[in-house]
Amino acid sequence: MKSVFIQLKSHYDNLKIKYKLFILVSWIMFVSLSITFFGLQYAFQIYDEQIYSKSSQVLSTSSNSIESELKNLEEVTYNILTDPQIQQYLDAISEDGTEYEKFSLRTKMMDKMLSYVNKEKYIQFVNLIDVYGKEYVVGPKSVKLNDQQINYITGLAKAANGSTVWINPQNNDFTIAVTREIRQYRNLSFDNIGTIIIYVNMEKLVGDILEGSSKIDGEVLIKSNDDNLIFPKETSIPFKEIAKTLDTGYQIKKINQKNYFIVHIKSNYFDWSYLNVIPFNQIFENINKVKTFLIIIFILMFVVVSILGMRFAKSITSPLENLVAGMQYVKVGDFKEASREALKTSNSQDDEVGKLQQNFQTMIEQIDELIHENYSKQLTIKETEFKALQAQINPHFLYNTLESINWLAKGNGQTQISKMVEALGYLLRNSISLKKPLITIEEELNIIKNYIIIQKYRFEERLEFTLEVDSAMFGIEIPKLTLQPLVENAIHYALEPMIDPCNIRIYSIVTNEEVQLIIEDNGPGMDPDIIEKLKRGEVKTRGQGVGLSNINDRIKLAYGEKYGVVIESAMGEGTKVIIAIPIGKEENHV
Repeated sequence: MKSVFIQLKSHYDNLKIKYKLFILVSWIMFVSLSITFFGLQYAFQIYDEQIYSKSSQVLSTSSNSIESELKNLEEVTYNILTDPQIQQYLDAISEDGTEYEKFSLRTKMMDKMLSYVNKEKYIQFVNLIDVYGKEYVVGPKSVKLNDQQINYITGLAKAANGSTVWINPQNNDFTIAVTREIRQYRNLSFDNIGTIIIYVNMEKLVGDILEGSSKIDGEVLIKSNDDNLIFPKETSIPFKEIAKTLDTGYQIKKINQKNYFIVHIKSNYFDWSYLNVIPFNQIFENINKVKTFLIIIFILMFVVVSILGMRFAKSITSPLENLVAGMQYVKVGDFKEASREALKTSNSQDDEVGKLQQNFQTMIEQIDELIHENYSKQLTIKETEFKALQAQINPHFLYNTLESINWLAKGNGQTQISKMVEALGYLLRNSISLKKPLITIEEELNIIKNYIIIQKYRFEERLEFTLEVDSAMFGIEIPKLTLQPLVENAIHYALEPMIDPCNIRIYSIVTNEEVQLIIEDNGPGMDPDIIEKLKRGEVKTRGQGVGLSNINDRIKLAYGEKYGVVIESAMGEGTKVIIAIPIGKEENHV
């Protein structure tokens, strides 16, 4: 785990600043969203508990009101069965009498029962069954029972021994009923003289109570312990699925892809349960809107903050990236590109980054100015040294020339003396002339030819010279006195130490971009260490001639760094000096 953290930290440390800033902004937004999300979850949990508390209180109040009304109806059954007139009528009906008398008694009894019904608005109708099975029905919605129903209800009342019995709706009958056995108490015989059944208008009773409780949400259901629906008669809520594994309290159940918030309390008096079922969307509609709104706000905030953050990061990192790119160009010596990169960002910024950029730009300009100044000075020094060398006459060469003339004079060879003098004059004129620094290859070869004429008279058969330069290259310009000093070096370092003839050869190799002029000899060669010292100018030439390093520097100044002098030599295998110059002269190097 620690190694993973170290790798992540290392990767983060190597990221660009703008990406670090973007990650920082993203983390801030993520932490803010997480805190808000968990805060909302906690708030929603409290909200659920408040809904349950509110619903349970309202449901408990409503259930108490319902049960209070039902208890009142139990009192009505007691008042009816203890009413003296009803007791008298039932007792008289059981005795022998004429039909008229019985009819008159029944009519009076039904009028008495109707007086009780009219006093109670939640009584749908009342059935009274005498001991002969005769049924007396009064009420707004009178319904007579069949024999099966009469037997069932009277059986329940008899089994209760005078207590009240509540009958739940059966076979989709919406009405519930309370029944009680009527017993004779006049002579304390307590004989059964009839059964009273009061049917309750539950729809009106529950509706009135719930209407008075406007704070309750969703739908109120009343169910029996055997999971039969007592109220309402019909509902769009999947009651059967909700009734399964229902616990007291509140819970959220998902049925048919819909969530329901359910509050469940049990009746303290009846074998009933009261449910407040609220569709989840109905409760959390506004909360879901708030959630969606917050998510949209956070997404918009993240997009806006990311854009602004990236723009802010770019305003800081762009000048820094330009400075880094400029430094890369400085590293390779390209100050023009470095300056161009530094100028890509406006210099109008006056903050720390802007000042850094301005200072870098000033530094680049100063360095570039110093380099050009130093370059010009070095070029001036080289030209001065070259002109000073041109103004000098090599004493060694002059001595040998005079010595050769002396020997020729002794031999009375006037023609030869004339040729040597002409060659010497040509050399002196070209070496002392300062009119132009560059001459054609043809002119440089003419200097060598005259130089070889003089040296031929000196070394005779020991000197073998071959010239094989392509005439098509004669028009190409070359720094003055480039080849002649190299031929002179070949004579000094190859010919003079040898007893056998020395072959000095000058030839050319032409490519698409450059021409190579090669001075080759079959002398004793040179040690590699000596070659490196020659390249660095650490080995002085004999006398005061033009050295290899001087020739190499002048070629590079004229044509660029990729051109110059290359030496190939090995002990006992001769020496080859290669001069590389471009096919066409580049004006900016002159």
